[in-house]
Amino acid sequence: MIEEFRTVLESTQPVEIKEKNSRFISQCFPVATKEEAEETVKKLWKIHYDCTHICFAYILGDGKIETFRYSDDGEPTGTAGLPIYNEILRKELFNVLVTSVRYYGGIKLGTGGLTRTYGASARAALDTAKVETVIIKKEVSVEIPFDFTGIAMSYIGRFDGLEIKSTTYTETGSSVTVRIPIASVEKFIADLVEKSSSRINLKVI
Repeated sequence: MIEEFRTVLESTQPVEIKEKNSRFISQCFPVATKEEAEETVKKLWKIHYDCTHICFAYILGDGKIETFRYSDDGEPTGTAGLPIYNEILRKELFNVLVTSVRYYGGIKLGTGGLTRTYGASARAALDTAKVETVIIKKEVSVEIPFDFTGIAMSYIGRFDGLEIKSTTYTETGSSVTVRIPIASVEKFIADLVEKSSSRINLKVI
């Protein structure tokens, strides 16, 4: 079971490297969906409307690869997007987009030169990124009868890493939705069931 993953929580500033008169400007962005990643690339085209290529790669997923894409954007196949993608893999990051904008300088780099330079460009951006570890959490619905409100809320208030997302009140008690580290969900449910003699109903959402 995957309990946490590494990502970046804010975009990096552009980082520029030069190779034989070509300029490579790279950035790293946090993204949650492929649509967000593609829209970010579109915005870069508006900024760098006169560039030669915008190559990129992204990996989406909470600790496991659910969606990914890399693009050479007209560069020889495998010389741009894949090296960028490999740098993200090397950093073991998720929900991340890395872009490299190229302004051609008039001197061809060859496939080997392109592969090395796009990899170095991506690495330069990633090395400036502030990496954060995200604890994966699950939502749990807790239905609490009035006579167990004190016991339940006391336990919820002391539970490590728990967040209360919402609380609503019913004729028989209260309904609380909480977010709990995925590794602690079973313990949380078992403890409340035991403390209430199975009168508190819990469901993972």
